[in-house]
Amino acid sequence: MLDSDIEMSDSEFAKLRAIVHKNTGITIGENRKSMLLSRLRRRLREVDAPNFSSYISGLVNNPGEMQELTNRVTTNETYFYRTPRVWEHFENEVVPKFLKARHARPLKIWSAAASTGEEAHTIGVLLEDLRQKHQGFEYSVLGTDVSSRVLDIAETGLYKGRAIARFQKAKPDLFKTHMIGNDTDGFQADPAIKKRLKFKLHNLLERLKSTSSFDVVFLRNVLIYFTKEDQETILNHVRDQIRPEGILYIGESETLTNLDTGFEQVLPIIYRPVLGTGRPADE
Repeated sequence: MLDSDIEMSDSEFAKLRAIVHKNTGITIGENRKSMLLSRLRRRLREVDAPNFSSYISGLVNNPGEMQELTNRVTTNETYFYRTPRVWEHFENEVVPKFLKARHARPLKIWSAAASTGEEAHTIGVLLEDLRQKHQGFEYSVLGTDVSSRVLDIAETGLYKGRAIARFQKAKPDLFKTHMIGNDTDGFQADPAIKKRLKFKLHNLLERLKSTSSFDVVFLRNVLIYFTKEDQETILNHVRDQIRPEGILYIGESETLTNLDTGFEQVLPIIYRPVLGTGRPADE
């Protein structure tokens, strides 16, 4: 049987949408049947499932295959230095304020929808350059995602082509100093950066299992895949992990308007906890 011979009924599509939402919170639109079909046909062949009904039955009590399903349906398009104005605010407002306060602790960052790690590595390169210039300054970056496949790529941290092109152009000196490799095989962050990056499997609808409170949370280009109710759940979890003076960055096509979240807008796509909220400091 060819992949193209495998079809998906409307009821099977509805069941898969429900399964994905229950396990990840991601809402697959009713008009996305062809997308789901194209992403899963090959998987059915790989696990010898003759049809989607059989595949759906096989998902029961099979966390390994549930993770593989998650890996197949999530969208992971990203690159270094995405949305320059976010990075300009981070470099010109957030980091100088932290340095001025002379904290005796690391600057803690959470890349909450890390995908293949370009965002977390961008943070690492920017902060490593500062660490080498400011004695006593330290940082840590946690990258999380619901897909184990993209986290494997993030852990390896090898990038080339479009993923790094914008960063190479915008920050050529930083790139040359802190990214090691070549255009043919790809580039990796230097070891000093990589040891300060940690990647972890995490579902945003669940509370993060971490004792840390974060100075900055990047939650970009992921809320659009969730319902309003689930967006509020996610943002309330984030608020519980962010410091009272912390900063939250969201995606350009996203807004927290009309959401009950405990965040207030600083600038478009930039938010902070409402006064009196956020996680207590952990010096």
